Amino acid sequence: MKSTSPSFSGTEEIAARPIDLKCEYAVNPIGLDVSKPRFSWVLSHQKRGQYQTAYQIMVSSSLESLKSNAGDVWDSGKVSSSCSTHVIHEGIPPESGKTYYWKVRWWDRDDQVSPWSDVARFDMGLYRVDDWNAKWIHGGQLLRKEFIVEKKVARARAYVSGLGYYELRIDGRKVGDKVLDPGWTDYDRVVLYSVYDISEFLREGRNVVGVTLGNGRYAQELPSGLPPNLLQFVKKYEHAVPKVILKIDLKLSDGSEERIVSDETWKVSEGPIVRNDIYNGETYDARLEKEGWDTPGYDDSKWRNADTAEPPGGKLVSQATFPPIKAVKTIQPTSTSNPKPGVYVYDFGQNFTGWVRLTVSGPCGTEVKLRHTELLFSDGMINPIPNRGAKATDTYVLKGKGIEVYEPRFTYHGFRYVEVTGFPGTPNLGTIQGVVVHSAVEPVGGFACSNMLVNNIHRNVVWGQLSNLMSIPTDCPQRDERMGWMGDAQLTVEEAICNFDMAGFYTKWMRDIKEAQEKDGSVPDVVPPYWRLYPADPAWGTACVTIPWYLYLYCGDKRILEEHYEVMKGWVDFLGTKTEGHIVKYSKYGDWCPPSYIRSPDTPGELVSTWCYYQDVVALSKIAHALGKPTEAQKYAELSEKIKEAFNKEFLKNDQYAPIGQVARQRLRNLRGWIWLVPV
Repeated sequence: MKSTSPSFSGTEEIAARPIDLKCEYAVNPIGLDVSKPRFSWVLSHQKRGQYQTAYQIMVSSSLESLKSNAGDVWDSGKVSSSCSTHVIHEGIPPESGKTYYWKVRWWDRDDQVSPWSDVARFDMGLYRVDDWNAKWIHGGQLLRKEFIVEKKVARARAYVSGLGYYELRIDGRKVGDKVLDPGWTDYDRVVLYSVYDISEFLREGRNVVGVTLGNGRYAQELPSGLPPNLLQFVKKYEHAVPKVILKIDLKLSDGSEERIVSDETWKVSEGPIVRNDIYNGETYDARLEKEGWDTPGYDDSKWRNADTAEPPGGKLVSQATFPPIKAVKTIQPTSTSNPKPGVYVYDFGQNFTGWVRLTVSGPCGTEVKLRHTELLFSDGMINPIPNRGAKATDTYVLKGKGIEVYEPRFTYHGFRYVEVTGFPGTPNLGTIQGVVVHSAVEPVGGFACSNMLVNNIHRNVVWGQLSNLMSIPTDCPQRDERMGWMGDAQLTVEEAICNFDMAGFYTKWMRDIKEAQEKDGSVPDVVPPYWRLYPADPAWGTACVTIPWYLYLYCGDKRILEEHYEVMKGWVDFLGTKTEGHIVKYSKYGDWCPPSYIRSPDTPGELVSTWCYYQDVVALSKIAHALGKPTEAQKYAELSEKIKEAFNKEFLKNDQYAPIGQVARQRLRNLRGWIWLVPV
């Protein structure tokens, strides 16, 4: 079908072309791995009170076809619908590794059609393991492969995953702006990969692809500050050495294709990153740098060949629509002090996550240490107590060649203060800059009022939220924890959605929850389950119901309900097995950390657990209704009434909820300090 846009005189009130085109929540995503992508767009009109009555989408396999209005993959025709979000692709199924182009137009209430939108595109990822034709390799921190491109490159894509972290380089340049990639998962279940358009990086003739590897969570050191009773629950991965899998697909100017994959022919060597750990920091010895290692012509004859590595176990999944971690901006310290000889303390004026960029010059072998904390002692020295076992220390060893600039690659810290020691000379305010790092979610809302206290509270909420978005919703960014505690996430989900575009972030994390669910329906307190704390406290596990429900309410995402309905149902039914007379007789944390306490002295854990059970059942009934499951909707609606009746009978006394006894209250008041509770 061919379509032409109508002409307008310029004075008529017309429907404007659709804008902000997205596919699966992303703008021009590269590496989709969904068989039926969804399209969304934003409308505007010169006339008030207008709305969409119909739309038409075209999807083509080439830009030329789309420009000539030939939807050879899908032409929806004129579809009567007001829907402009999550419109499902109903054409020819997209093929692995291919690029597609699409556009849309819409009709208003007067049946006037808009111009076509600008062209958008989406790239498909690699669906099957066989699509990779590559091997996991390891053997060193620096990995390189030199290759020859015979003709001009028309299209090039790099598919890569490096565990725990990687940095991809081609011909001396870093590819992309992601850091701390890939996102955290349970690597026995899922391993995320990224896809890059590297068409502009490659040239006819010799090229080099290089990879630097870091430990991340995959090959991390055991946290030193955890209580002994918790260490038994720490998950370790088999064959956990840093490793990479990579494939480059090339389409050349004459139509021929070439492929470069990771295998035993790659060369490997150690590098200047002597040590790296997400908690303890990074040690970088600039004397060990191998200048030009990632450029053509470098002599790697003394490098050894890579070894093939055991796959991590999890299936490779694209993170195309998941907001990556990025260094989003830099901030300057507000002041510096010199509390002891040779000790310089920098204050950035607020907490944030990331690292610092150090600028220094001095003798070869000089060691500069950077320690990060949230607090100071009264004498002006940094207070590392909130870090618990995390050393949070980066060390840079100078090579002694003029001005040197260093910032870490494979660690991050939560901090306000930085202690600098070992600096050659006297540093100044320009010696370090703060680099703010977090998952790059886009702001979608804001808040301001006449009360500065309220404004500052909101500002703190925003900074606190961003500092705990590190590919999973963490509980804290500073100490040796930084886990995806479900309780923290479910309490902040509505705030997060109102402030930021969280759909892609939560879609990924819901998959993590699904992968973590046990056969009995239970989910863990933390996801991914690096600490295998099963089953979750009911006030924590409720995240597996609350988050998809809010994504549906705020984003209209019905697919998230469909994909996780059995997860939600499994959790609710599991809680049902822990009840007596519809009261949940199971609690680990309950009303956690009220003012002055770790556990509440006044609120019984059973009350909190049963209240969360009730809320989950009510939500599940609504979800079943939304999915067209009337029988189950009725079943859970009736169950919620029984829970409500039992709850009020058990806890409501004389028009107020009864506190627990004085003896139990005093016992809980005596519990000071951090308490770790683990399941029996």
